[in-house]
Amino acid sequence: MFYTCAAPFTSCRMRERMNAEVSTTEHSRNEARLKLVCLALIALAGLVVGWNKGQLPRRDPIALAAAGDTAPDLALYHAIVADVRGGRDYYDAAHERIQQFGFPISSPFNWRLPTYAWLFSLLPNKCWIQAVLLLLGAAGLVLTFAAERSTSNIAQAAVATFFMFGIFRWVLDGDAYLAQEVWAGVLIMISVAALRFEAWRWRLLAALAGIAALMFRELALPYCLAVGGLALWQRRYWEAALWAKGLVAFGCLLAWHVYAVRGELVEHGHATTGGAGLAQWIRCGGLDFVLLTVRMNSLVFHWPASLLWVYLLVALLGLAQRSDSASRTCCLAALLYLLAFGVAGRPENFYWGLLYAPLLPAGLAAGMLAVRQWWIASLSAENPITNADPA
Repeated sequence: MFYTCAAPFTSCRMRERMNAEVSTTEHSRNEARLKLVCLALIALAGLVVGWNKGQLPRRDPIALAAAGDTAPDLALYHAIVADVRGGRDYYDAAHERIQQFGFPISSPFNWRLPTYAWLFSLLPNKCWIQAVLLLLGAAGLVLTFAAERSTSNIAQAAVATFFMFGIFRWVLDGDAYLAQEVWAGVLIMISVAALRFEAWRWRLLAALAGIAALMFRELALPYCLAVGGLALWQRRYWEAALWAKGLVAFGCLLAWHVYAVRGELVEHGHATTGGAGLAQWIRCGGLDFVLLTVRMNSLVFHWPASLLWVYLLVALLGLAQRSDSASRTCCLAALLYLLAFGVAGRPENFYWGLLYAPLLPAGLAAGMLAVRQWWIASLSAENPITNADPA
């Protein structure tokens, strides 16, 4: 008797539950399809706009033969380091050498920050410099795998570490150890990996490595601003204060650098450019220059433009999909770099991409996984609804 009376109510509740499940499934399927459509449209637009873009600049064969085995800029840094090691003032040495190697001199940003020359000159020879860089790079790779393994599965950690090797690869590339971008890229690799750990010691390491990268190359500024800004936004005040102190120290170094360069130019009767002379780098290269900078992950260096765009898009998608603060920081910093490089940068400056190349590998595996999950969700079938009462 009781079962007979309760049956209609039980059947009604089951139908409501099944309808809710079907509604949820349908919503998830439609949402996944919408995401796939939007991603496909963005990918298609990028493929069309970026078709045959991002091609490596061709160097004059005569100039290339005259340069020999070492690129002119690397030869310049080598000469300056040798002068400073011999006791010469950095700015006196740079003033002479920059002109000797045929580079412009009128803007303070044509003169690199003295950090590299001061530090490299403290070491006996290039083998010591290479050894320090090699140890830092190896530590960055190990730390990357450990950090990714702590927040994801071993497959994702392996993919991230494999593509991070594309940054480490420059450590082994001849005289590239003289390039400040290589040092900054390796230090940012360490900083990004350390950010994935919550302990204060790792956060301290992330800040120290990030600020060190900034002292080597002012182009690390977007990364430092992104990390420090998000730390403040998330109310990690001690961490934000640490980044702020580093930024103030960098500001003092940069102001002193500009003052010293101006003094050197005036002393030798050179004309100086208005402002900081930044106009020479404003080219509005857009996606063309952006794709060129993506090549600075050596594993994708020779990829066609279409694959470079897919790599960039999937990596950004993965960073945006991940919920941890480190991924959000990397995503924000990468977007800042892409926006900046869409406006500033000459084709021969594509090596600037080393500054944000370490931000992308962690997002690549997550991006591929997200696309796979959306695809599966978009193909999910509706649960059948039955109106039959239970027996």
